[in-house]
Amino acid sequence: MGLSRALSRVGLLLMAMVLFAIFPGFAAAEDTVAFTIKDARITESSGLTVDPAGNLYWTVNDSGDHGVAYGIGLDGKVQGTLNFRAQPIDVEAIAAHEDRLYVADIGDNNEQRDFVRVFFFTNPRANGLTVTYHAYDFSYPDGPHNAETLLVSDSGRLFIVTKGQDAAIYAAPKKPDRQGINELKKVGSAPPDVTDGTFLPGGDKIALLSYREVTVIDANTYEALASSLIPQQPQAESLTLSLDQQSLLVGSEGKKSKVYAMAIPSEATPTPTPSEEPQPETDVPDDRSGAVQNQKGTLLALGLAAFVALAAGTVVALVRKPT
Repeated sequence: MGLSRALSRVGLLLMAMVLFAIFPGFAAAEDTVAFTIKDARITESSGLTVDPAGNLYWTVNDSGDHGVAYGIGLDGKVQGTLNFRAQPIDVEAIAAHEDRLYVADIGDNNEQRDFVRVFFFTNPRANGLTVTYHAYDFSYPDGPHNAETLLVSDSGRLFIVTKGQDAAIYAAPKKPDRQGINELKKVGSAPPDVTDGTFLPGGDKIALLSYREVTVIDANTYEALASSLIPQQPQAESLTLSLDQQSLLVGSEGKKSKVYAMAIPSEATPTPTPSEEPQPETDVPDDRSGAVQNQKGTLLALGLAAFVALAAGTVVALVRKPT
């Protein structure tokens, strides 16, 4: 082997080492996909909640759908629907607590609604029937807000988290009135661009989802405790606990959207400081964006594997070089 060729291969070895340093994720395990929502009716999944009693998850489409919630099995297939005779304006969240399912019509991109509405159903079943609903109406003390997150505490109290740079957490009355408009109370600040959230087991912490990360906050002081980056997705819009309550599930809008499982951030988890800005909200016309991301990752991984193989050959050649 000529000296120049040996030096060239050593250079490639150094490049491979640099790639490992820049892209450590390639050496790690792939993100865990819990299930994929393939049902053609679900194109803008904008909320996810676990229903232990029904042994399934519930999701809803973003604005434009009629009164319907979809019951999803552990394999991602729709087990059935819950239908109700209403025309929501902008459904953005769904939550379950004990024997109730809440569907939150709280979206208000133009901040023009005098009040928002939360539908609820007792003993929900994904059997395709049209059922009777009840609803609570809520108004903000400081004018209209856009929101995509509904929280239900262990005691059953409702909270709405607004979206945007000046996001905040608003508490509903402990016993809302179904006959009038209930005024919410601002109780704390929230991270910017929250798209979904859930109380964590024990009731003393809340997990809030944004486009790039999950932040865990104290449920009493609303101070941030920890955060973790989420698996890369086109537009992260849904967050819930897994059925066994050991992990979080993060979902996205778009056709054939994947729902990923991730660990619950803890105080021991370093809070990341990413340099990129949060991903803006855009429409996802189909699943091509996910395919492009997967293709890029595959090409980079193959390139890295080629470098490693070439570097290994260099080492062998140098060892066998005659003296």
